[in-house]
Amino acid sequence: MTKLKWLAIVMIFPLLLLAACGKPAGEDDEETVSVIQKLELSKPSSSESSSEPEEPQILNPLTGEEGFSEEAVGKRPVAVMVNNIGQALPQRGLAEADILYEVVVEGGITRLMAVYADPYDIPYVGPVRSARHYYISIALPMNALYVHFGGSPAAYQYISQYGVDDVDGMYTQSGVFYQDMDRAAAVGREHSFFINGESILSVLEGKGVDIQGETAAPFAFAEEEISFEEKPATEIFIRFSSGYNSGFTYDEESKLYQKQRNGEDHMDADTGKCLTYRNIILLFTSVTSYNGEAERREVSFAGGDGYYMTDGSIVPIHWEKGGVTDPFTFTNADGTPLEVNVGKSYIALTDESQRQYFTYNQ
Repeated sequence: MTKLKWLAIVMIFPLLLLAACGKPAGEDDEETVSVIQKLELSKPSSSESSSEPEEPQILNPLTGEEGFSEEAVGKRPVAVMVNNIGQALPQRGLAEADILYEVVVEGGITRLMAVYADPYDIPYVGPVRSARHYYISIALPMNALYVHFGGSPAAYQYISQYGVDDVDGMYTQSGVFYQDMDRAAAVGREHSFFINGESILSVLEGKGVDIQGETAAPFAFAEEEISFEEKPATEIFIRFSSGYNSGFTYDEESKLYQKQRNGEDHMDADTGKCLTYRNIILLFTSVTSYNGEAERREVSFAGGDGYYMTDGSIVPIHWEKGGVTDPFTFTNADGTPLEVNVGKSYIALTDESQRQYFTYNQ
């Protein structure tokens, strides 16, 4: 309301009161009521005075969730290789990852790749472990900066051939990676190194790496919640080898899957809680020996089928990838592009021979 309008009210009210006092009790002054009503109607409503357009929320490109940091917009994501053997437990920083990949490596063990959309908000994560070339093939199409501690000969060949922007613990100065000396003494030096976003960015800055760039998510997010109610999947079991598997239990209240590792809750050391995901994607592929070497593995990205699980339900999908720099393409059974629910995702690739062990709600 303007000052002039309020001044008019102040000047009129005494006159109205004098007029009202001059009438017998109980009689209404229609003229007074009319003037007051006009004055009330002239006031701006609270909705009019506070109706400012809401600023659009910034969405996390890897989860579709609101509240993404403005500082991180237009910055490349970061993919960190994380050890997953018994000596590495409990790992740190996995709960904050937007996407977690799990693929088998030598000896039937699995390795994890944690992907973060915001390079400025990465907690200490690890233990950081060595690179594998097929993980680089997953990270490159996402435009990710790649963090590892050592690597296989094939991985180093990929890093050189494809110009991978990486942070390698084998070739960084002392102090970049934090070493947990208690872990080193208890389980070995190779299971004791961790790194956070600040250290990652400092190394990349020193190397002259440009962290500007778009994040290429491997899927699109649905505008409305997805559920396949006729196909329940509240208990899931995925096997990678005779010694390594991942399970998931659906919680209806949170609409999240709680992850298990080899039958035990998969815990994050920093949060003290079980890892949780909104989306589970399982891809069947061919895992063979790399170049005839008994201890190395090759993972085919030629494509195949798999499953998408969310909201306690499941649907079959088809996937393709192709070359090293080609992104994943996920489609429904009818060939339409797969859309996933907003939230964090877990993606597993396992050999076709493990299909017989895959179960849900059994």
